Order: sequence, then structure tokens, then C-alpha cells
Amino acid sequence: MLMTFSILGFIGGILCAIGDILFDLKGKGNQKTGPGGNVDTNWIKMADWRFVASIICAFFGDILVMLGIYSLGMQIAENNQTLGYVTAILGCAGTVGGILVHTSLCIQPLIYKRLVEAGHPELVESVLKTFYKAIAFPFFLGYLLLMTPCVTSVIAILTGCIDVPKWFVLLNSIVFLIIGVTFRKINPKLFQDLPGIIMPSMGLAMLGLIGIVNLM
Repeated sequence: MLMTFSILGFIGGILCAIGDILFDLKGKGNQKTGPGGNVDTNWIKMADWRFVASIICAFFGDILVMLGIYSLGMQIAENNQTLGYVTAILGCAGTVGGILVHTSLCIQPLIYKRLVEAGHPELVESVLKTFYKAIAFPFFLGYLLLMTPCVTSVIAILTGCIDVPKWFVLLNSIVFLIIGVTFRKINPKLFQDLPGIIMPSMGLAMLGLIGIVNLM
């Protein structure tokens, strides 16, 4: 059962990454604007179905990721119950937050498009600021909880709670996020779309992979 859950967790991370691509692949000529630079001008060119499909991918992907995190937590618990239960409980709670996080990101362009199409681009900043204020706390709490199993998996690997190569500590969302941000800092124009936000989702897939390798 744990092996099945870990495999599904890996697939879930890939599904989340596909959702990220649907949302984040904006094409050439895109510019950052709006409150906090969170508005992309190319949103107006992107079809609504992409954002809807992205939300659906993230919804089902995060459910599968939850199974992978639960599996990894139970594997860790065989040698360290506290660490294993923290991984499973906080990580699974984080996947619920992950659905909120991704959905919130995808709703932004839909709001932007409707306001621009209705001839009220001047309302974009005030509306999105209100939106950000409303979701800020659960957004950041959910994201923080989702990163918890990345930290606990590193501890588990370094302390020998799970039997995988030590270099597997690099296979997590935090490290992958740093890689994605670094690419964009080096060349924002070339890497404006990818790897971008796809990286943390790939990191979640790696938690499933860690569980698979540990069970082999």
C-alpha cells in the first residue's frame, strides 16, 4: 500500500507541474506590472481554459501528493515516530493549502482579464490588493506547511531514518525552488517562464520518489 501511495505521490507532483506550466508559460513579450509586480501583461492573450485546467491539475495533483507524503511519513515513523507523524500530518495539511495557493494564483489572471475586457484596467490594482489581503494568511501558511515534509525528509535522510542515498537531501521543493529562482535571476528574459514555479512541484514529486526508493 505504501509503495502504491508513493508512486501516486510522484505522479501527483508531475500533475502539479503540468498545472504550473499551463499557468506560468506566458510567452514572449510578457511584462510584470501591477501591485507587487504580480500582474503579467500576457494574461490577456492566454485562454481562460488554461487557468481552469491548471486548477484542476493542481487539485487532483495535490490529492495524490498527499498520499505520497503520508507514505513517506509512515516510512519515517518506523524509525522515528515523532518525525514521521510531523511529516505526515503537517505535510498532508500543507497539500490542502497547496490547492488554495494554486487556485488563488490562477484566479488573478481571470480577474485581470475581465476587468481589462470590461474597460476598467484602472481597477486592477485596487481589486487585486483587496484579493491579496483576503488570502494572505492562509496562502502563506499553506505554502509553509507544504514545505514541512521537505525539511523533515532531509532530517530523516541525514539521520538514517530512511534508507536512501544521502544526496537525496537535494531532492526537495526548497532546493528546486532555489534553482528556479536562480535561473530567473541569471537571465529573467530567457527563463521568464521556465523553470519558474514548476520547480517546487517537481520537488513534491521527489518526495514520492524518495518513498519509492526507500521501499525497494
